[in-house]
Amino acid sequence: MEIMKIEGLNPLEYEHPLDQKGLNMLEKTPGLDFWVNKFYELGAERFLQLHFVGSNLKVTSSSLPDIYEILENVCETLNLKTTPELYVRHDNYTSEVQPVANNLQGITIGVDRPLIAISAECIESFSSSELAFILGCEIGRIKSRHVLYSNIAGLLPSVSGVMAGLTLGVNLTRPVIDGLNVALTQWYRWSEFTADRAGLLACQDLTTAMRSMAKIAGLPRKYFDSFDIDDFVTQAREYEGFGDTSYAKLLKIFSLMSRNQAFIVSRANELLKWIDSGGYQAVLERKTKIKPPPPANFCRHCGFKLELSNAFCSNCGQQTSA
Repeated sequence: MEIMKIEGLNPLEYEHPLDQKGLNMLEKTPGLDFWVNKFYELGAERFLQLHFVGSNLKVTSSSLPDIYEILENVCETLNLKTTPELYVRHDNYTSEVQPVANNLQGITIGVDRPLIAISAECIESFSSSELAFILGCEIGRIKSRHVLYSNIAGLLPSVSGVMAGLTLGVNLTRPVIDGLNVALTQWYRWSEFTADRAGLLACQDLTTAMRSMAKIAGLPRKYFDSFDIDDFVTQAREYEGFGDTSYAKLLKIFSLMSRNQAFIVSRANELLKWIDSGGYQAVLERKTKIKPPPPANFCRHCGFKLELSNAFCSNCGQQTSA
């Protein structure tokens, strides 16, 4: 199947509304500015980059040419001008730097120099088109500038205890830290809906996206070839029915709060709803309309040019609003 290159694709065309809602809530949460500043001040991004480069196998056009070609094609399809570095990891340390609980999913770190890693198990489990879906999810995170907050979400639980004693007068109590952790986790789960849409736009095949999700959900390898993907699609559509009553909706919220990730079946359900709404086809047919961007904005502290959604400068870490 020929993949259409989506010229001029803007993430605003496909971002999930809950993603933006969660982001707005997160950026109003007390303590976020402190953690963003500390992330840059303490060189956390540099540490994560060194961790990636020093621990994983770099994918190049000569080392793993077929995987590298998939990455390049996905970047071209999703209109990402610069191809990020890609690494293959063997161990499952991703939860230390991003709230990912499944070894079959990718991870992205770094704001100015994004690096992506996928597991060796991921390469062995997915077809080329399924890998396009997985990598498309990560490219979507880069395009939507999710990486900074997702990295903080991964680091916060493990370093908050130490950092709480180094606040230097900042009122960063345990309730404030816990509240920020909840806001980060909630936003991250909703941001997965946006990433999945980018993954579908990358592979441009619903069956491929659903089969990838079924494998992430726990499909045993021995059933990869025989599994009827329509059963998983039916399960995903039926999941919506669990929210028909107020009590059921409350149970669903509590079940999601107990996990770092949104349920994969919930994610599949949201992706199907996007297709049913015509949103996916509208993007492919270039019928989506977005508001024209406002004039360029620059950091009042260092003069760095800011992206549309920046609440904090990615150059100096300072809050952009007065």
